[in-house]
Amino acid sequence: MRILVISDVHGNYEALKTVLEHSSSWDYLWVLGDLVDYGPEPHTVVNTIRDLSPDFVVMGNHDYAVAYGADCMCAEEIRDLSIYTRQAISAKFLSENQLEWIKNLPKSWSDVVEGLKIYAAHGSPRNNLFGYLKPSLPRNEILLALTPSVLSLRPKPIEADIVVVGHTHTQFDIRVDSIRVVNPGSVGQPRDGDPRAAYAIVETGSWSVEFRRVEYDVMKTVRKLRELDLDRGYLARLEKILVTGRL
Repeated sequence: MRILVISDVHGNYEALKTVLEHSSSWDYLWVLGDLVDYGPEPHTVVNTIRDLSPDFVVMGNHDYAVAYGADCMCAEEIRDLSIYTRQAISAKFLSENQLEWIKNLPKSWSDVVEGLKIYAAHGSPRNNLFGYLKPSLPRNEILLALTPSVLSLRPKPIEADIVVVGHTHTQFDIRVDSIRVVNPGSVGQPRDGDPRAAYAIVETGSWSVEFRRVEYDVMKTVRKLRELDLDRGYLARLEKILVTGRL
């Protein structure tokens, strides 16, 4: 069985559309949050994802922020850009019905899939919305991120065979003790120096993970942003991220 795993679309419908076309077919669809902010079409992204009826969509920190008027707790270097696009784009285009749908998204998802325990969250098991789980972290910090209870005095990782997360906008597949941690990267806002849309295909028989990158019409997304009459400074930063794949 093939699983299409995507995350961090961030209102970039052109990137999402290309990923769906490029991946061609799948048996399961897992969506790891952050459908909104930054990109010009959060409303179209939300409708597209809803129409696909994924096996699950977990809430991301940007989804939470736009639905509840809360702080996204983003990294400091991009926090102002997040706030601006939430106000100037997401709040403008998302309907009440769409916001209600976002509000009802779960913060995590877990199930047994073909014999393996799967746990999914946007950030990490310890902090579903805001936790950064990076392979570059020291092992003890990764174990802490995999520990669901904030009251735990000693890191005791969640009982799962595979943990899937988003949030960092970078692809990785690591093993920490008996737990495999997979991040498909970002569909609409790659920040690892490669502007191509990122996603992953998981084959459940062998549980192999194939990371994919696909070129999409970046300049079409840029043109859509330019049509929104955004502040020039913020617009320039958005264009740079899309074209270079870097903050």
